[in-house]
Amino acid sequence: MSAPANRHHGEADPSDVQSPPAVAFPRLSASGRPPSTRYDRTAVRELPYGGRIVTANAGDHPLVVQLLTHARQTAVADDFQSRLDEPGYRPSNRLLVHREKELLAHVHVASHIAWFDGQRMPVVKLEDFAVLPEYRESAYDRDLLGVAEQIAAAEGAVLGLANADRHAWFERQGWSPLRGQGHTRANARAVLAYLDAQERARKRRKGTLDVRTWRHFELDAVRAVYESTAAELWGPLFRSEECWQWLIGRKAQDQVLLAVETNGAPPANGDSGVGLVGEAAGYAVVRGSCIVEMMTLAKFPTARVQLLARACRDAIDRDHHSISLYTPASDPLHELMVTAGGAWISDRKENGPRLLMRLLSPERWVERCYPLWRQRAHDAGVPRPTEIGIATTDASYRFTLTRRSARLEPMGDRPADWIECDRPTFESLLAGNLAINEAVEQQSLRLSSPELKATLAALFVPRLFWQSPLEFMRL
Repeated sequence: MSAPANRHHGEADPSDVQSPPAVAFPRLSASGRPPSTRYDRTAVRELPYGGRIVTANAGDHPLVVQLLTHARQTAVADDFQSRLDEPGYRPSNRLLVHREKELLAHVHVASHIAWFDGQRMPVVKLEDFAVLPEYRESAYDRDLLGVAEQIAAAEGAVLGLANADRHAWFERQGWSPLRGQGHTRANARAVLAYLDAQERARKRRKGTLDVRTWRHFELDAVRAVYESTAAELWGPLFRSEECWQWLIGRKAQDQVLLAVETNGAPPANGDSGVGLVGEAAGYAVVRGSCIVEMMTLAKFPTARVQLLARACRDAIDRDHHSISLYTPASDPLHELMVTAGGAWISDRKENGPRLLMRLLSPERWVERCYPLWRQRAHDAGVPRPTEIGIATTDASYRFTLTRRSARLEPMGDRPADWIECDRPTFESLLAGNLAINEAVEQQSLRLSSPELKATLAALFVPRLFWQSPLEFMRL
């Protein structure tokens, strides 16, 4: 990359400078929690090619808005302001790259808890990673990403997530795109016609659910449905009551539909009812003609179809021709919409941002996933103890699963069962983000024996990651 016109005479071009060695941060305790003395985010990291990485304060917010507006070529002020009220937000969660008085780059390091098959894991989301166009592909953005990863790991996060428009650049830094990300789009009238035909063919009697617009005092019912269902998925964020109030209060959504058991009582006339009659069966969050989140309880199998039908009718009333569904890829409603003439639209074919992941601490990830490994080994008849050697391009590990623990340690002598792969493939394998059969066929995952593939598939079950678009939506 050619040097920017405003570079000082005699100053090194950051695109030609190798990144300096990693900064040492406090080590984590054996429990995987951050040490009691928290890393001081106000510390400054000087860069050898000019500039420094600092933590932000409230006075930096206007500069950050200017940078994001310039980098994205779109207005961000309203959305930025609304996110300052997010529970737990601190200006010091933002990292800035300054050179003299110029702001060159920014990232928001946001800590969260996510669900993985019932296990709660500390994760970090790198939000609003932005660099001035003339400094992209330089040491500035590489070092900013590296410092953000180190700080997140030092503070206890085991998994990093980024919803990035520069996904190819993130992949070159060792991040992996998450599989199975996308949505389904179909003609709203065609979906309704298909649902009506299915109901007539099966001669269903009218259900006992009433689908209507929610009331704000019903937030506890919506939250209970989310907690019950999201915990069994792979990747959705845990939401406190304060987080729910902030998320809904932003009004990034147009409406929230609630499916309620009527218990034999007549459904509310339109949306004029006075509240819950029976138990909440599920809900759907809608923006325009997009269902951005839908959660339903398993004991109400028709709730999803009824919420979809209501969303289709509302879309038609608002002169929207199509309906889009952004639920997990495993949701059977996607197949229903495709059967009705719709199509699955993969994020790989879109020009927008893509979700990527990186394991910030594979060792602690393995320890925290022990209940999952134990249950999977039991279900598949995998003997314990089991040892698998893992040789990557930059380190070698020994994965050990016993009846009491799971560990990832330096390999030492190679065990009888071993695999070889690059670092992103290794991290994707542990995180359930790897299609194992495909990786073996493409030789990106090399095995000591063909029989080992069955063990890997049993322990490291491929799972499709999902996080709600509601959390990424901009005002």
